[in-house]
Amino acid sequence: MSVRSTVRGVVYRLLRHPDSEVTMTARCMSGDGCWWELAATTDLDAAGVEILAHTAATGHGIFSRRVEDMAVVVLAKSEEQARRVEANRLEHAARERREDIEAEHGRARQ
Repeated sequence: MSVRSTVRGVVYRLLRHPDSEVTMTARCMSGDGCWWELAATTDLDAAGVEILAHTAATGHGIFSRRVEDMAVVVLAKSEEQARRVEANRLEHAARERREDIEAEHGRARQ
């Protein structure tokens, strides 16, 4: 089977992992030596308030923000996902069987 035939027609989706949280950090980029930074937080609204408060206190209006989460790639079709899970299970079982046979042969040679 060629790589092309394996990949053709498979549609993936990129989603936020359900166990992850979105976090934000920010840094003042005023250019006058300001070292203000916002520590990582999961409260995005509070992060925005902190950035606005820094602007109100200093007049600095340029910030670098980083919003981060953990992503997961899934197959768009559940049938394809089920097929791959079964194929992986069978492959894992076959690998374990080969390892058992190799271990048994190793013991027999001793």
